Amino acid sequence: MRQSARLGALLVAMAACGGDDATSTGGASSPGAGGAGAGTGAGGEAPGVPAYGRFGQAGTTFPLPAPTPNEGERPEIAYPELAKAFPEVDWSALDRLYIPAGDYRSILLGGLPERSAERPLVITNLGGQVKVGGDAANYVFVLKGGKGWILTGRHDPVSKTGHEGFRGHAEGGFAHSQGTYGIFIDDGFSKEGLSGLAIGGGASDFELDTLEVARVEFAGVIAKTDDDGQATMRNVKIHDLYVHDVGSEGIYFGSTQAQPQHAFERLEVYDNRFLRAGTEALQVGQLGSDCEIHHNVLGPGAVRWRSAFDHYQDGNVQFGQRYGSSSFHHNIVIGTGDLFVELFPTRVDQDPRSPGDTISFTDNYFADTSLTGVYTHAVDTGATIRFERNVFLGFHFNYDEVYPDTEVPVQVFGVGSNAPNPHLLKDNRVDGPYPFIKWLFDSVTAEDNPTVAVPRVRFRDFMTGAIEENTRRLEWWTDRATLSPDERAVVYPKGFHVLHQGALYEAIAENQGRQPDQHPDVWRALPPPADDVRLSADSPHQGLGLRWPPP
Repeated sequence: MRQSARLGALLVAMAACGGDDATSTGGASSPGAGGAGAGTGAGGEAPGVPAYGRFGQAGTTFPLPAPTPNEGERPEIAYPELAKAFPEVDWSALDRLYIPAGDYRSILLGGLPERSAERPLVITNLGGQVKVGGDAANYVFVLKGGKGWILTGRHDPVSKTGHEGFRGHAEGGFAHSQGTYGIFIDDGFSKEGLSGLAIGGGASDFELDTLEVARVEFAGVIAKTDDDGQATMRNVKIHDLYVHDVGSEGIYFGSTQAQPQHAFERLEVYDNRFLRAGTEALQVGQLGSDCEIHHNVLGPGAVRWRSAFDHYQDGNVQFGQRYGSSSFHHNIVIGTGDLFVELFPTRVDQDPRSPGDTISFTDNYFADTSLTGVYTHAVDTGATIRFERNVFLGFHFNYDEVYPDTEVPVQVFGVGSNAPNPHLLKDNRVDGPYPFIKWLFDSVTAEDNPTVAVPRVRFRDFMTGAIEENTRRLEWWTDRATLSPDERAVVYPKGFHVLHQGALYEAIAENQGRQPDQHPDVWRALPPPADDVRLSADSPHQGLGLRWPPP
């Protein structure tokens, strides 16, 4: 959500976990369990298959007890303080915390231990898939506190994580991988305000790996400890996530409330799919030093732009930098309402800013907008803002259908009036009706940003060809544009595509007010999208987006 339209006290809620058929013992630890680095392969995997053993050996393990549900209810796991619940476990040395396979209403794991990067606590599924959500609970999946822990649904027979029957995409099975992850968070849009996986309580130095989050009404993954300026989240890695068909943000990191709020340092977000997000595909705020967002596929974003939870919640990337240097590179960003990128330089007086601070957006692909491209707000943090070697295409102005006072844009890149932060804009390419930048201020240096033909990327197997040619042809179904001043009726022309309850439909006749799952006379249900958004071998722009084989 934007800082200018804060959400307030919406509930956050989360989801899911899974496991392997490993031998599990509680109690004392054994030494030498190893770290979370890449290990040697087991059995000589073929090229392109990740080496097993990346989490080291599983020395001591502890399976959480399988819960007994009340009659007529689904089970839930709720441990606000793990150490108090299981005092017999040596949490300082435990190698694996297993969540037993099952279909859960909700999961809460609080009071996670503080561990080192060399010997993290790995939390994973045991005996099959852990599926969470869909029961209108107060939360879905919540993790609180601790350092040096990893949540993974990755099948790894050497490290004893995940389960062989639920491999997700981690061994190359990207296409039609819905529901195949060891940890699967699916809330089925059961309740407003719920998020999929929420991390807080002062947590830091953690990793999220090989998880699926779907059909949550708010954010897919959310991480922040609100109103605690000292709870800095450091050394966080987010990778191999498949987040899709969510009502608001795909990923939402950092509070948008008034200070004091904590910063992020050394956050890395890479090789993720954040697809079909109702509002922003990626929102990261309160960023500090050495944060890096790279090699992701983000979008379509803002598919809910006519009926989101508040006005102007219709960008794709929202990026808020407080201090230090951060980078956003080699990403594929598709589909937005107003802006591909809204950049918020954020000044907090006690932050350790320096003259060399730089915010860089380089070597990215941006396609399909209902308005324009980038806007950087004029807040003085002293950081240099660099946009270099990016491409922009797919300008489909119709923003005035929701906000009728909107004028046709005159440029792709907008800078807040008389912005003091230096801007270096160089070697960008635009395929569209507007120049890259028209209004220049003293802080802006613009060089070699021509209007030229830019080819589209080609994915291996994403959605339909019609949508991929213009992702603004896909929207969240609504009978009325609740964010327009007159809440006007939305008329869907023949051939238009919508999402409804996480499913994809195509209009076979012009219609209005006809809910897709109830009117097969005007809507045709389509198969679930494949969502293999790796670039095809013949695609332009090689090297962007998901990397396979993984580095």
